[in-house]
Amino acid sequence: MKKKAKIETTEIDNKPKKKISKKSVIAYSVTGAAVISVGVVAGILLGQNVFKVDAYRGLNADAIEKDYSPIYEEYKKTNKNQYLSKFTAIEIANISLLKLGDMENYYTITEGSVEAAGVKQTIHGTTIKAGNRNFEESLSASSFVKAANRFYQEDDSVEFYKGKYVDLNGGDYSGVEAKKYSAEQFEAEWGKTPSRPCVYIISERSCLGSEIKDSGDTYQITLDLHPTYSVLRYVQQMTVTGGLSQAPVFHSVKLIFEVDKELTLQTFKTDEVYDVHMVIDAKNSKGSITQTYHYEPRDIPQIEEPTNYL
Repeated sequence: MKKKAKIETTEIDNKPKKKISKKSVIAYSVTGAAVISVGVVAGILLGQNVFKVDAYRGLNADAIEKDYSPIYEEYKKTNKNQYLSKFTAIEIANISLLKLGDMENYYTITEGSVEAAGVKQTIHGTTIKAGNRNFEESLSASSFVKAANRFYQEDDSVEFYKGKYVDLNGGDYSGVEAKKYSAEQFEAEWGKTPSRPCVYIISERSCLGSEIKDSGDTYQITLDLHPTYSVLRYVQQMTVTGGLSQAPVFHSVKLIFEVDKELTLQTFKTDEVYDVHMVIDAKNSKGSITQTYHYEPRDIPQIEEPTNYL
């Protein structure tokens, strides 16, 4: 029998927005959501009131984020029949993400698209965790741009390779020199490291509304996130990937987690609406990405090797 949906809401005051000068820019971002992290064409709508990048970064992410590790430890001691009565939707989403950190091995397949001003960009990618090593590849293609990026992390070391797009099954990274970071440096610049499972900030302060549905074998967790507070890390990632001088303008961010009855993440979907400038103004551009989780070992490819998308 289905459980009754549970709703939680949190009110957040919007900060005053700042005007920007009219400056033409085309930007491209490939991100792994996690959910994540995921490829999105991103930019600014000229002449609109938007947050500058510095204004986003000036917001205190630490005050918006929350340490859910005590909740995760409580989850480990709780009977699964009590999960819905004991934990909120926001807590269950964070429990599922923290469980990923405990996994020795898993991999994901990312698929989706972005539609802006009649232009469709197709997204494909993967993440792999193998012990203390993490890997991401993000691929995107449209009539305007094609991109292929790889990220390797081992403990505190991160390497980024910007390759040449071949097709949605991989890129060519031959002769590409790595840009090397410490994990701290990479997170400061990109918003999140490959080992961090989600680029969005999910907490009571960043969530506007939530819902839990019992679908029989799984629970579906739907979160409507604040379009500024939830994307602080995401904006950093978009900015550095696309070379943006200004931030994109988000209107809505919806995340849908599907977890099994042990709260192990099965799929993670993002639906977003934002304004973007790509040669022409494209209001209310829509991005929809789905990441599917698999809990078997998978080899991390060497830089000269193709990625296994089968």
